[in-house]
Amino acid sequence: MNELKGLIYNLQPFAVHDGPGIRTLIYMKGCPLRCLWCSTPQTQKMGYEIIHIESHCRKCGRCAEVCSNGAIMIPPEGNLMIDRKRCTYCAKCIEICPHQALELAGKYMTVPELFDEIEKDQPFFRRSNGGITMGGGEATMQHEFVAEFLKKCKQHYIHTAMETCGHIAWEHLEKLLTYLDLIYLDIKHMDSPMHKTLTGVANDFVLDNARKVCSSHPVIFRIPVVPGINDSYENISATAKFAAAMGENLLRIELLPYHQFGAQTYFRLGRKYELSGIEPPEDSHMRRLKILVESFGIKAQIGG
Repeated sequence: MNELKGLIYNLQPFAVHDGPGIRTLIYMKGCPLRCLWCSTPQTQKMGYEIIHIESHCRKCGRCAEVCSNGAIMIPPEGNLMIDRKRCTYCAKCIEICPHQALELAGKYMTVPELFDEIEKDQPFFRRSNGGITMGGGEATMQHEFVAEFLKKCKQHYIHTAMETCGHIAWEHLEKLLTYLDLIYLDIKHMDSPMHKTLTGVANDFVLDNARKVCSSHPVIFRIPVVPGINDSYENISATAKFAAAMGENLLRIELLPYHQFGAQTYFRLGRKYELSGIEPPEDSHMRRLKILVESFGIKAQIGG
């Protein structure tokens, strides 16, 4: 029988904005949404991806020479090009690059292998009442692996949290809740057709799961505040009204100001960033939205 493995993009130790105390944030690969503002597009695909860091590239041609599938081309005048349909992710180009201009996004790990990595941070967890947080991408896309990993964490008395978009079959999410102490759930837009336009999926699953999760577990709603997209008083009011009906398990709403930190990654993946013309929200606007949320009797904070 093959041992269960999960596809992971990265581990971020000493994370302090994704749960109590000092934490290790685990970026899982795969996501059912395609949010226009996604800051980690390299975690969306359930599979490997090649990232090209142009600033490191010297166009020496070694990567093209070693690629047996002809997936890499370097025009006489121009930048390195990757035919991602031809790429088999053998990683030979990455191994031969002397300038570290290519990166493979994704690594398969077993539950024991992943636990061995996060166990190194246990002293920091204990001293700060911290733990681990599953993120992504969308951790629930690999729910079987995540459930086994969370179970092992709980067996070792490690606090567990998960960030989720909420777009998952309830039977899978319910199983994960058995091993979770805290859930962060994104409410990206209250209007379902607009939610589909912005993310690729409607919000029916999301809102239904939010109600169910809040009935049993501590939950923090997160709203990525994107100017001109979902930052209207009407949408924030509708979200706060929805949150006010969730009961005492809804701890607060976190208003996360939009940023452009992930824009460069789209370019490195050979993709277009659709929101390049949008600037982060003004601090004064964020403060007004916070006051608006609080007017519904909900605790609110700006940022995670």
